[in-house]
Amino acid sequence: MKKALVLFILITAMLVGGCASLQLQPVNFSWASEEILDVASNGMVEAQRYSVAFNVKPLLAKEFAADSMAAKNTNVVRVIRDKDGYYYITAPKFKNVYVFNHGEASLSLSNTILISQDKPMSDPKFNQRDKYIELLNSGVKVQLIRTGILQGGTK
Repeated sequence: MKKALVLFILITAMLVGGCASLQLQPVNFSWASEEILDVASNGMVEAQRYSVAFNVKPLLAKEFAADSMAAKNTNVVRVIRDKDGYYYITAPKFKNVYVFNHGEASLSLSNTILISQDKPMSDPKFNQRDKYIELLNSGVKVQLIRTGILQGGTK
């Protein structure tokens, strides 16, 4: 009986020990540079370099609300990914930068960062920085993190 009990404990310990989760850290998910993605007629964009594709129609509907012509006239979006894996998305004529996190076969809106209440961006560009994402628009630099505009950044 003792042998059976010892054998049972050893097998259980090996099974439980073998099921322990493995976590690899640190991980840097950042993209070295932004991707400028063409919007297809069906709303899909694809960054082949990073093997990611998604539909931007819901995003365009959110940004432009009642202005369906502006949504239809959006032919490119700019996307960059930070070191934590969050996607930052914007485009010309946007007033916001949208921050998404990835889930199972989806991107979920994490934050909407208002860049300008009054004037849409004319030619926004993203740059990857160590601790933030830099947004350039008309000579103005804004430092972004997933929760908003970083303190000390030019607003």
